[in-house]
Amino acid sequence: MNYDLEVSPSVIKEVTRIYFDCEGIRSGSGMRFLKELDACYKSICANPFGCQVRKSPYRYVFLYKLKYRVVYDIKGQTVLVFQVRHTSRKPSKKFGP
Repeated sequence: MNYDLEVSPSVIKEVTRIYFDCEGIRSGSGMRFLKELDACYKSICANPFGCQVRKSPYRYVFLYKLKYRVVYDIKGQTVLVFQVRHTSRKPSKKFGP
């Protein structure tokens, strides 16, 4: 069973910023980030309970071969994405390290 995906507006802004930052470093790396994020979203929707609970009730998963983490929660049949962050950034008090 596939779950619906809901991404918060703050995550959309953060993903846009990350994309342009990556593209500024090396052409094509922003698209690589977006492709990995899309694959991560699909994986979460296919099996949302397969990822670790870091700081209850939030779960997290790392992007494949990238140093970014997606923080989400499950409400009914919906996966709510709250954060996409680089793992070297200062930990969030709300979502955990």
